[in-house]
Amino acid sequence: MTMFVYAVLIAFQIWAIVDCLRQRTRLLWVMAVLLFGPFGALAYVVSELLRGRRFGQAPSEAPVESDPRIAEFEGLLAANPAPALFIELGDLHAQRGDHRSAAEAYGRSLETDPDSLYARYHLGLEFKAQGRNTEAVEELKQVFAADPKYDYRAAAEALADVLLAAGRDREALDQYASVAGASSRARPKFYWGWLVDKAGDAAAAARIMQEIVDEEESVPDYLRSGESPWIDRARRYLDGWPSETLLAPQSK
Repeated sequence: MTMFVYAVLIAFQIWAIVDCLRQRTRLLWVMAVLLFGPFGALAYVVSELLRGRRFGQAPSEAPVESDPRIAEFEGLLAANPAPALFIELGDLHAQRGDHRSAAEAYGRSLETDPDSLYARYHLGLEFKAQGRNTEAVEELKQVFAADPKYDYRAAAEALADVLLAAGRDREALDQYASVAGASSRARPKFYWGWLVDKAGDAAAAARIMQEIVDEEESVPDYLRSGESPWIDRARRYLDGWPSETLLAPQSK
């Protein structure tokens, strides 16, 4: 019986290693299985399940082509787990839309370099992309506290977005007001006005929306395509459209 259990555990580890190699973007898990045996293999399976994978099911679509650069970085990290390498790995995952792996890589970078605003900012963005708004708020708050102008104030606006998505309207209102006060862009000003209206001050909201419309002529041509949708929303608000009909999914 004991020999049978050993055989099953060894087979489980071999399967996990082979599966890692087939995935090609999970080479760090090979080291984990080799070092920790069946516990490493079990951790790998749990990680894949959390990523949304369903073992034993044929994929409905062709698998995403693996990126040899990711395998290269994971090989480098196995020998030298430097924070900068984790950041580059996170950037590659983010470019491919693998937000969970990107967040994991940025988080690993912060374990040894907690002062990296780049890693913390992008960790917050990856949490935001996954709808993990509470976690995104915590990361982006730290970035904003350290540098309110980080990434040309994009971090400040991202913080406002996740506060709103997390249902923290009062904080989101204040944050959008702060961003709008330092920028001429229509988007943060529109959300500021929209939240002011939601808070019950329609007169103040109308003044904010009117400012957006009045500034339309001063928008440079190269910014017009991004500004026009928010100016149009402000104009519809002033025309009496219900405020709840004005918001499409948030976009930049």
